[in-house]
Amino acid sequence: MHNKLKSLERIRLRDDEVIGPELVGTIEYEKNGFHSFYGAIIPTTERVFVNIRHEDGIDSHPVEYSEISGISTENLLMVGNIVHIWIGKEIKISMKSVSDGKLDKFLNFLYKYRSRQLRLDSDASMGSTQKAG
Repeated sequence: MHNKLKSLERIRLRDDEVIGPELVGTIEYEKNGFHSFYGAIIPTTERVFVNIRHEDGIDSHPVEYSEISGISTENLLMVGNIVHIWIGKEIKISMKSVSDGKLDKFLNFLYKYRSRQLRLDSDASMGSTQKAG
C-alpha cells in the first residue's frame, strides 16, 4: 500500500510532466469531519498531487501551482518537521513527521518548478526570452 500511495500510475500526466521526490506521512486537512489521513504529497514539474489513503483505496487530488499562495515549514520538538501548503490566506494542507533529508529534496524541487510555472525565477524568464529572440 505504501508504494501505491506514492504512485501516480492512474494519473494521466501532461506532456513533458515529470514526477519529483514525494513526502509520505500524516496529512492534515478537513474532509467529512475527519482531519488526519495517511498520505503522500507528490510534486511534478507542473502541479502537486495529494494522495490520501482510505478504506476503499487511494484518492488523488491535483493542486495547480497557481492555486498555491505559499509553502511554509516548521519544526516542533515533539512532532518533527511539518510542511504547510497555503491556498489563499489559509493553510489547506499540512503534513507532519517529515524527515529532514526528504524534506530538503522535496522543497528544492517544489520551489524550483512552482517558480517556473509562475515565472518567478530568473532562469525561466531568461529561457523564455532566449526562445523569443
